[in-house]
Amino acid sequence: MAATERFHERVTLEIDHPVAEVRLVRPRAHNGLDWAMIDGLLAAQRRLAELDGLRAVVLAGEGDSFCAGLDMGAIMDQPARLPSLLEPDEAGINPVQRLALGWREAGVPVIAALHGHVYGGGLQIALGADIRVVHPEARLALLEIVWGIIPDMGISVTAGDIRGDVLRELAWTGRKVAGEEAVTLGLATRLADDPQRTARDIATAVAARSPRAVAAAGELFTLAPGMTPRERLALEARLQRGLLGGEEQREAVAARLAGRPPRFP
Repeated sequence: MAATERFHERVTLEIDHPVAEVRLVRPRAHNGLDWAMIDGLLAAQRRLAELDGLRAVVLAGEGDSFCAGLDMGAIMDQPARLPSLLEPDEAGINPVQRLALGWREAGVPVIAALHGHVYGGGLQIALGADIRVVHPEARLALLEIVWGIIPDMGISVTAGDIRGDVLRELAWTGRKVAGEEAVTLGLATRLADDPQRTARDIATAVAARSPRAVAAAGELFTLAPGMTPRERLALEARLQRGLLGGEEQREAVAARLAGRPPRFP
């Protein structure tokens, strides 16, 4: 039975093992990031990292939008807190960067469902997910430039697969792109008329696979871009050796041959 937790009145976490769903809950403001939303998202990330048996996470927004980015008016109401946003922790990551990078601490695939406004910090949070499902009529943009600042929520790490010229244009102009163009540019993974349902379907499908194989594939595609071809091939072989003949791999084969769903620990 699903259990729901709430963080700072802005974020809910529904745990329905082995899938969890994090939802931004400030619909009247298009889920804009005020201090409570920032605190709530960071708290939800910490909670995800504590959960045992988790295999996938869905990230979504309530109401008409995923997240319209920083609510600058609300943020500026507490100027004394502003310096804290850029103070790095022991890992060298500051709080706004952790809003995007912190989903990795869950140790499982994260699928974001994008609709409505996906602006500024909202887009950067979404880029921290492994997969992004976007509605055709959604609007995505890096709007930091209109406030005289730059995208700084870990985008130099999370946008590694997006062409540099694409990022420059969006960061320099603040241009808004619709869902189909977002997929073409690499900002999103695929289109869906119901992104949240599709994201849940993907999460359910991932959760049904071997957790060790899912983790190994994630490690491969994360580490390989920084390696030489020879190092990439060695990494593939090393990861595969850790899977072949193991309990989960034997169960995957047995289930496939028997025509039944696999049963992983």
